[in-house]
Amino acid sequence: MRLKLYNKNVNWFNLYIYFYLFVTPWHFSKSQLSVLTTILLIWSIVKYKDIYLEKLKKVGSFLPMVFLLIFIVYSYVSTLWSEPISQGLEHVNTFYKYYFLIIPAILISMNKEESVIGIKVLVLSFGCYALYSILIYLGFFNSSEYGFQPENPTGHLRYLIATQYMLIAFFLGSFFVYFSHIKKEKILFLIIAILSFFALFINNSRTSQLAFFIILLILTVLILRKYIFNFKAIVLFLIISFSSIYFLYKNDKFDRFVIAYNETKKVLENNTYSGSVGLRIYFNKVGFEIFKDNLFFGTGPKDNRILLQEKQKLDTNYNARIINHFHSEHMDTLTAYGLIGYSLLFLSIVILIYNLRKIPLYYYMSLTVFLSLFFNSFANKTLSVKPLNYVYIIFFLLFVIIAFNEKNKKESELS
Repeated sequence: MRLKLYNKNVNWFNLYIYFYLFVTPWHFSKSQLSVLTTILLIWSIVKYKDIYLEKLKKVGSFLPMVFLLIFIVYSYVSTLWSEPISQGLEHVNTFYKYYFLIIPAILISMNKEESVIGIKVLVLSFGCYALYSILIYLGFFNSSEYGFQPENPTGHLRYLIATQYMLIAFFLGSFFVYFSHIKKEKILFLIIAILSFFALFINNSRTSQLAFFIILLILTVLILRKYIFNFKAIVLFLIISFSSIYFLYKNDKFDRFVIAYNETKKVLENNTYSGSVGLRIYFNKVGFEIFKDNLFFGTGPKDNRILLQEKQKLDTNYNARIINHFHSEHMDTLTAYGLIGYSLLFLSIVILIYNLRKIPLYYYMSLTVFLSLFFNSFANKTLSVKPLNYVYIIFFLLFVIIAFNEKNKKESELS
């Protein structure tokens, strides 16, 4: 019997989309996203040439998408008050130019069922990265060639990126375990959740680890509020919480929280900004001063970071090296785009989550993903670091397709 190399029943287009979603979080090379997204966009235009503009117009008019698109346009308009404009435009292009490829490519190519599979593929990708991190922790890939260390098993991506993958994968994997009716799928996502849980707490990101506890508490209150005195629910919450603390302590990560406390104490008692946390507080303090002077429209992209550097140089009490980022995506967005830009972005996410409130699985999933973005953005770059910004925009688009489908379904039932 001959092995067929080509099967006409295989949907190669869908397979390519899932391949694209799987590899995007790994960011193997600088050209990866531009090449793969361009292929996806061209393929989708050719495949859906008869309904391309109609479909894009329909989904693009969905309110969460409207706010996101206005934010992207506003970010480019805001370069007009950057000095010089060319630097502001270069800065915006660095992070947003591929959105013009990603947004139409995803919105045109996928329906609700494919978007659900897309979310599963992303979680699977995160789970594989968690396994990769665990293998480094166990001593694999540790050589002069790779440069990885068990003490910081983040892999080729920075830990601020990798740990957000692990955080999201744990919760979304757990949701799939609970909601899925397929035994093999339950087992797969249970393994992913366990691997991601372990990987999160052997890595160094205090922000993602703290976000884990906050999100766990929020979801526990939301999901289990009707069963708050249910013995099994309380035991599950306590097991997860104490296991997290145990892994932190066992892997000498708990000391990092003690250091963070001491650095915060120095700020409050002596007005001394030292260490990772102390400097982040300082950057937020300077950022608030910049924000107050540019309340509604912001300084324009890039100018906010130049002002941050200038204030560090002029401050005689600042003794650390000059940093060109606030280490807070919230402050970076507020200072660059003002309340107007920040509100557009914030509302696009809130409205999207609200539109999913009647579908428990996707409501809790979207809430988890964007709570991860929200809490991590207090002390880290998120939407201004690659490939994390692309991963979050892809999640946004997949949830938009699901919410838009649900909206159309309800309107059809009423008519």
